[in-house]
Amino acid sequence: MPAVTMHRQIARPLDFKRWEWWILALAVGLLIILATWGKGRRERLAYERFLEAAPQVQAALERFAADHGGRFPPDAMMTSRPAGLDDKYINWRKSWKIDYEVHDNEQDGQAVCLEFCGPFDERLYFGLCKNPEYRRRYGRGQPIPGHINRIWVIIENAQIMEDARPDPEGQAPPPSGS
Repeated sequence: MPAVTMHRQIARPLDFKRWEWWILALAVGLLIILATWGKGRRERLAYERFLEAAPQVQAALERFAADHGGRFPPDAMMTSRPAGLDDKYINWRKSWKIDYEVHDNEQDGQAVCLEFCGPFDERLYFGLCKNPEYRRRYGRGQPIPGHINRIWVIIENAQIMEDARPDPEGQAPPPSGS
């Protein structure tokens, strides 16, 4: 009796011809390029939004200071509206991811600065406004080597209000006498 040889048939769905491999590689490469380009575009737009918002915030803070004897609000909590800076001055948006900061300027005064907390969904804070060299060199939203955040210096030597109480919800405190 002859021996019966059984051949197994193996399904090989990736048994592509050479031209099919080339098309697959081109398609994957195109998808990678589009994803990378999209991420870079989103980052660039986030920086552009900061560079548009920062001068508006600066103008609002300067109007606030003019109305309050030259004094600026105290430091605000992470991306919250500075105390007292109500909608009369600016419609503050947490989506800007701008942190209003007040720091010693190492010259017996206070520096008022904004830190953009990164182009990504997550807010990242590095305290870049504390660094006087960064304030001097990158104080108008320029890229800071080694950092994704940017800063905007409002004033290097400011008077700061002592009596404004920040509201935990990010809203301005009620007017005095209410």
